[in-house]
Amino acid sequence: MPIFARFAYGSGVGVQELLFIRFVLAFFLMGIFLRLTGRVSIPSRNHLLVLLVLGGVVYFLQSTLYFTALLHIPVSVAALVLGTYPAFATAGSLALGWEKISVSIALSLLLALVGLALVANPILNVAVVGISFALGAAITYTAYILVSARVLNGLSGEIGSFYIMGAASLSFGISGLLSGELHLAWNFEAWIWVLMISLICTFLAITIFFQGLKIVGPSRASILSTADLITSVLAASVIFNELLSITQLIGGLLILLATIFAALS
Repeated sequence: MPIFARFAYGSGVGVQELLFIRFVLAFFLMGIFLRLTGRVSIPSRNHLLVLLVLGGVVYFLQSTLYFTALLHIPVSVAALVLGTYPAFATAGSLALGWEKISVSIALSLLLALVGLALVANPILNVAVVGISFALGAAITYTAYILVSARVLNGLSGEIGSFYIMGAASLSFGISGLLSGELHLAWNFEAWIWVLMISLICTFLAITIFFQGLKIVGPSRASILSTADLITSVLAASVIFNELLSITQLIGGLLILLATIFAALS
């Protein structure tokens, strides 16, 4: 997804309008999918309120921070910083008393922090603003995960995603109109990149993830999801010639290991 976003930016697409179309199209596609599978339903009032806040506020902030970070720092660095969220989610669970400390959890947190420090080392001339946006995205995504896991227990992932994407698209639509960034006057190439983000990286990714979750379980699904992080780094190095230093590569490896330990904890 960050690769497609970078190409979209190069075609003149703005952050707010990109994310508006991303979530609007994914929202309608998910609605069609749920309709065809006979799974359309309205959550309880409490669940619906939480879903609207998660989509309209939390996911709105997370997406804005991450996609803005891509304007300031290399794709590989942004992806690696965001990749620390599993360890942060584990730390949040510990702080809230939902989990007890263990060797794997402690190791996960340590690896994530050391890896983050190596990837975002200011000595390597990494833009502080971009790192701050990416780290903010990881933290807000952590909040998204913690609230979802605790409050939305028992609710279908696809149903939850449908309402979250609807609320997010509404927020981006309002934000884009108020800021004057909602133009959508793009060329054909720009529309291709945005459509790929919405169709492949959002709708299909969410649908396939939840289907796979039922087959392999949450731990293995979390570990397998690290493939996205790896492919982002490799693709960025090939397409944009964004080569990481040895120090950053070591940091990226530590973040990957932290994600695996967090999934196994």
